[in-house]
Formats: sequence, structure tokens, C-alpha cells
Amino acid sequence: MSSLVILNTISPSKLSDDLILYGHQVWEALDVSDVLFLCEQHSIDVVIIAAEVEDAEMIEKGLRGTVFRLKPNADAAYVEWELSRWFPNRTSTVQ
Repeated sequence: MSSLVILNTISPSKLSDDLILYGHQVWEALDVSDVLFLCEQHSIDVVIIAAEVEDAEMIEKGLRGTVFRLKPNADAAYVEWELSRWFPNRTSTVQ
């Protein structure tokens, strides 16, 4: 299980719900200050920036740790696949 923050333009999001079903601990943020607060308060493994977020490249460069931006067609299965590559011992398998 990984701890994730999803920076998105809407909350709640289907992506968050789906990632919770994969067994991840997920927080949602609507702006960068929320992301920074959550990263200070919790042990966050990855910050995910939704495709709809404006200035995503600049935000990505300003955050520390593992950060990745989603493409418009990305779904929870894609995110789970990426997480399993980065953290092979932490992700769960849904059968």
C-alpha cells in the first residue's frame, strides 16, 4: 500500500475512489498549498497531478519527492501499474 496525494480540479474524484479500492491510502488536494500541508502531516509516497490541473509542469518542478503528472486518458489501473514499478513491495494486487 502506498500513500498518495492527488492534486485535482474536482473532489471527490473517481480516480481516488478507484485507488482506494486497490488498497492505497489516498488524500485529495485542490491546490498546491493543500498538497504541501498533507506532505508535512503524513508520510506521502507519491504526489499525482491530474491532467486537468493548470501549470502542472511548473507545480511538478516545485514539489519534492516522487511526483508524476497524469495524461488525460490515465485511469486507476495505469496508476497502479506505475506504482507497482516504483514500489514493488508496497502495492497491492486486486484479483
